[in-house]
Amino acid sequence: MAVYTQLDQQQVTDYLEPYNLGELVCFKGISGGVENTNYFVTTQVPGQPKHDHVLTLFEDLAYDELPYFVALTEHLVAHGITVPAPLRDEFGTALKRLAARPALLFPRFPGEHLPRSAISPKVCAIMGQQLASLHKAGQRFDLQRQAHRGQVWWTQLGPRAAQCLSDNDAELLLNTINAYQGILEAGVELPRGVVHGDLFHDNALFEGEQFSAIIDLYNACHDFLLYDVAVAVNDWCIKADGSMRNELYMAFINAYHQTRPFTKSEAQYWPVMLQTAAMRFWLSRLETYHGLDSHQREAGVTVLKDPDAIRDILRLRQKHLHLLPV
Repeated sequence: MAVYTQLDQQQVTDYLEPYNLGELVCFKGISGGVENTNYFVTTQVPGQPKHDHVLTLFEDLAYDELPYFVALTEHLVAHGITVPAPLRDEFGTALKRLAARPALLFPRFPGEHLPRSAISPKVCAIMGQQLASLHKAGQRFDLQRQAHRGQVWWTQLGPRAAQCLSDNDAELLLNTINAYQGILEAGVELPRGVVHGDLFHDNALFEGEQFSAIIDLYNACHDFLLYDVAVAVNDWCIKADGSMRNELYMAFINAYHQTRPFTKSEAQYWPVMLQTAAMRFWLSRLETYHGLDSHQREAGVTVLKDPDAIRDILRLRQKHLHLLPV
């Protein structure tokens, strides 16, 4: 269970007091998180319905990094994008500290993460449209943040991680990093803006096939929009072995394209971006699996996911090319 910071009832009660949400009914740690501690919190004003919230304590991000995410989520909500924006207390404050951690309180959206078996073409079409809408709204957001685990990070970590791998895997990792570096050095013009950065299928909520919200925007940053599409497609549109399910892929890509049309340059560099997106998450799993991040070790962030599953996706993206509509 990924609850790194334990809270007691009095701590939660004291934290909630300035929000004027009524009495604390119950709170419960949420399993499944990797980088943060999350609690479901239920409150009730006497004589009124109960309300559910999510209390997040940040184990990795620093306090001064979080105003960006407060402003971003509020901007997206103002532009019609369904994401959780933090609640503000009676003094207008959203970001606070709790148990020596930065903390935010969010409304809890209905729905659950879909199991992979429930991902349909209809669901992928919804997510393609939602991601394109988020990108269009994000291009009107003034603040910029560099990726926490982007090009600088993987250029520095890649050679260290390669030392933990077989020769073939090390070559695969480093060649993929170099291919992306080639795009940067060539000065390729691709649309940029706010990206979610981590839109796997467990970062969206559905009630059946009814979309509820996109969540967990803490990898959001200013980057190539095409990279964000690749991250999502590499998770939403795959079979168990990591290969693409064509009907899911086409539903996602076509719905995205109808909302924000791809450019010719994006179509040209799509294969490299699919490979880059796979490499980034392979590398982050290698980082945790091999204990290469001392900050994660000190924070007790020890949830391990199989790196080989993402490595296999990268190999498949190199073997089989996929096209974009233009």
